Amino acid sequence: MNSNAKEYLKEFATSQPDWLKALIYDSIESNGNITNERKNEIFSHLTNGTNLNITEPNLSNETTDSEIRLTKLIHKSGVNALKENQTIKFSNDVTILYGMNGAGKSSYFKVLNEIVGGNQKKEILPNIYTETSKPIEIELSFESQNGQNQTINWNGSNRSLNLLNKCKVFDTSYLEGLLATRKADSTLIQPLGLNLFTYLVGVIDDFKDKVNNKADKKRLEKPTLELKHLSDDIKTSFESHQVSSSIKSQVEKLDTFSDEDSVKLKTKKGELKNLKQINIQDKIRLKKNDKDELESVKSHIDNAVKKISGALTRTQNSIKTYTESKEANKLAKKQFDILSNIPANNTEEWKEFIKAGEKYTSKLDSAEKVCAYCRQPLADDNSINLVQSYGNFLKDESEQKLNGAIQNLESLKQELNGISVKLKIKENIEAILKETKIADSDETLNKLIGNIISNLEKGKEELITAIDSKSSKDFEIEFKNKDIVNLKLSAIIDSLQAEIVKFENDNKDKKTQIDKLEKEIKGFLENESISQQKENIEKWFSVDSVEKELRQKSKKINTKKVSDLSKTAHNDLLTETLKTGFTDELTGLGFNKLEVKLENARGQKGTSNTKLTLTKNKDIKAVLSEGEQKAVALALFVAEAKIQKSINPIILDDPVNSLDHKIAGNFTNRLLQLENQIILFNHNKLFLEAFETSKENHICKTIDSACNNSRGKHIRVYLVNNEGKNSKGVLTNYKLNKASNHIRDAKRLLNGSPFEDGLKVANLLRKAVECTIDEKIFNNQVPTKNSTKNNRINWDELKKLNNDELTINSLKNIHSRVSGGEMHNGTENEENPIEIDEFNTMISDIEQLLN
Repeated sequence: MNSNAKEYLKEFATSQPDWLKALIYDSIESNGNITNERKNEIFSHLTNGTNLNITEPNLSNETTDSEIRLTKLIHKSGVNALKENQTIKFSNDVTILYGMNGAGKSSYFKVLNEIVGGNQKKEILPNIYTETSKPIEIELSFESQNGQNQTINWNGSNRSLNLLNKCKVFDTSYLEGLLATRKADSTLIQPLGLNLFTYLVGVIDDFKDKVNNKADKKRLEKPTLELKHLSDDIKTSFESHQVSSSIKSQVEKLDTFSDEDSVKLKTKKGELKNLKQINIQDKIRLKKNDKDELESVKSHIDNAVKKISGALTRTQNSIKTYTESKEANKLAKKQFDILSNIPANNTEEWKEFIKAGEKYTSKLDSAEKVCAYCRQPLADDNSINLVQSYGNFLKDESEQKLNGAIQNLESLKQELNGISVKLKIKENIEAILKETKIADSDETLNKLIGNIISNLEKGKEELITAIDSKSSKDFEIEFKNKDIVNLKLSAIIDSLQAEIVKFENDNKDKKTQIDKLEKEIKGFLENESISQQKENIEKWFSVDSVEKELRQKSKKINTKKVSDLSKTAHNDLLTETLKTGFTDELTGLGFNKLEVKLENARGQKGTSNTKLTLTKNKDIKAVLSEGEQKAVALALFVAEAKIQKSINPIILDDPVNSLDHKIAGNFTNRLLQLENQIILFNHNKLFLEAFETSKENHICKTIDSACNNSRGKHIRVYLVNNEGKNSKGVLTNYKLNKASNHIRDAKRLLNGSPFEDGLKVANLLRKAVECTIDEKIFNNQVPTKNSTKNNRINWDELKKLNNDELTINSLKNIHSRVSGGEMHNGTENEENPIEIDEFNTMISDIEQLLN
């Protein structure tokens, strides 16, 4: 199983497109800190296909049987301003390169970082103070587990060399992306390179946004086209920026418009104009109006004749029925002679009178012999017979039939009054009727119709008169020539219908011709418009092609696979073993109140369900200062090293920078408990003192030969010196960093002939002054607040502190004199050089103070 997120990513990258492969590889090499310049190179390749140099990172294939130990590093030439031919002989246990800022430690670290493939690639510069740069030449020796010694020569052209990349490196880049505030009281920890997933997702999303923005900008580069005369499908394609290859082909075929085409277009427009001026529709409307009017005339005549003819027959029958009913009624009355003496016995008033009496009598006792009207007794039989005759008269049906016949006549009269016979004919129809001649006659159809209407009106009046007089006489209403009129009207109507059909067909043909012309004209106009915009359309297509390519690339850019891989890596790497180890290391550093949790939570892009968190009941930012955050990172770094169960070298660059002396001391103890070979670059005196005061271990007295001290671990300390701008990284034995040793070396140089080492002598005397201050002024005592010694206060030695003003001023004057000149290192400028005699005087003064 993989032991680091970088291994997951490298495996994943092999099947990815070049741009993503480069992004992943560079994320691994830079530990999630790719330069903007490099990102721009990758993005340029993604969008423009520019050449892209891809270097596959050489990651360690960690196995238990391939552990190594570094034995020696020689800087021969070419790295920054490091002095040539400087050698570091590594202890199997702990090697410390100690020196102030600017001494050259970082250059040695960068060399090792690149050879072993540290977290982040470091740029190694040549010596900027020389006119010509020498090539980088490094010799590194190491020993494999089987005892085989190997030596490699490195020229700076590659990094992460095989076997050597098993070394584990800690520097400030290790912290990048490691800690993230998740809540007010917790920090998310992403160890073992898991932060690279979040980083990659962010860069990929940024690339996608940039591709989309670039596509949007490309779209804005498209020239504005006049789409008015283009066909719908072409117009829609341009408007939606979705021009297919077939649409593009159509447009390209129309990009030429000849003079001949121009003439054709003008001709077609003229034809269309003339055709539209022909108003067939109005002709159809007029003919239809005439036809409707004539049909109305014909219908009116037919209906009037039918109604009057029917009324004639019914009138004759009704008068006949009335006459018969009246005669029957007279016969019935004769049967009632007794009523003849009654005046007006045949009037309606009389009839109503006796009806009322009959109705009243029916409600009384029929046995009574009284008059129904005056209620007086009937005097004789004649009176009784008269009253009885009233009833019999009323029961006679002849009277009812007569009444019915009268009512029928009244109804018939009302019906006749409601029949409209008059006919109003419009002038244009009348003109048609007048133009229509009757065969074998001088009469016109208009006159015949007039005669029929006149006869109908006359017949109507005669019928009403007959009804009023109730006299029946034989008469007829003449409808002469009605059939001829019907035939003629039908013929005219049929003729008009034929004309209408013809006009409608003509109109259809006209519409078809118009549609055809408009289509042809539209095609010509489209052709003309495209030809006039040819240059802009070609540019539009060119820009659109780039935009489409960018859109397609954007669709392919997604983070799902990276996020899925992140989930797998998080679940595999964030284990209880790591949590326990991390907790132990935090406790060892003095952070036993911080709680480490392994949580399952909803993952976001580039993260996973499994999360490692650090919690406390206060704001985490307030709890962890910058230095404390670094301490947490160190605890995690050591925990990682332990769970990987490898004793390959661990290289650390200024790990306790910004830490207080207590945490630095605790970290020293954690390092010394590891079985790994430790190589430490440090400028912190208190951190160094923690190693010096370790009771179980010892500082080796020599750096060039084996140490015979058997107490604990061998700690070899190099002092890294800066002897001038071209002589940095000068390595000496830290144990020999005493005033007497520096004076001895200065005397040796002063005895050389010719004397050419004034700069070196000045540097040695400056160090001699600094050592004299520690040895004689402070009596080798360290302030208790900064000390890590177990027995921190040496009361007897404190009594020997020397604060003599003359002594201090003398040291100050010497230090100022030898610290002048360029970069505060060496002699002052040539106008005020230090001569040999002055150097000897300074040495004499320092020796006097020492003695």
